[in-house]
Amino acid sequence: MIFQWPIVCRRLSWKFASHFYLHHLTLNSRVCLDRRLFRKIFGIIIPFRHGERIGFSYLVSQKYTGDSAAVKVLRNSMMFEFSIKLATHKRLIPAHIREKPPSYYIVGGFVFTAVSVPYLRSEYGKEYEFEAPVKLLDKHLHGMAQSVDEQVVLVSQVLVADINIGYEEIVNTQVMAFNGKPVKNLKILAMMVEACDEEFLKFDLEYDQIVVLQTKSAKAATADILAMHCIPSPMSDDLKT
Repeated sequence: MIFQWPIVCRRLSWKFASHFYLHHLTLNSRVCLDRRLFRKIFGIIIPFRHGERIGFSYLVSQKYTGDSAAVKVLRNSMMFEFSIKLATHKRLIPAHIREKPPSYYIVGGFVFTAVSVPYLRSEYGKEYEFEAPVKLLDKHLHGMAQSVDEQVVLVSQVLVADINIGYEEIVNTQVMAFNGKPVKNLKILAMMVEACDEEFLKFDLEYDQIVVLQTKSAKAATADILAMHCIPSPMSDDLKT
């Protein structure tokens, strides 16, 4: 029996995106039209007994990163054909940092960093998938970056000083915005803080937490905090370029 087409191609986009990133092509809410697509894309016909079903993910697994696929879609009542290149999608929390030193930024004793699997493992041990906060695990397991430079930025810890009294128990909490502007990645956060000439530094954190520091006092205290903890620089080298 030949593969039953209608069962598997109601929503091509999200099934496809779970394995491959479709460069320069959006297929959300589109309908695949041609049952010959499977032979075009995968070069196979799958026989199985009457009434059996097979997951679309199996077909996707037959392709490799860098392969091309021909897709026919219906968009706004018009038919289009595309040739797409398949690639792995950008994970919101990367599995590794490719032997690079961790990125960090410090101001007013607040240590900011970007989340990665090595970071989670260092914080919570080999059982990090059970021990890490639920919201971080959700981003780790299901989050997909909307751009190649998107990161999950955290307040990793607070180096206790007079400037941050009352905030010292904040740990591994995501930074959502700075002075009302969304935080896309660690480098953008560092740039915004360094360039800030407003009276206060306001960080909106997850769980509806807000951190407010006086700009001049926080930046002035940073040097003393770094010296106290023998930290040579307020930011990692990759954020300086």
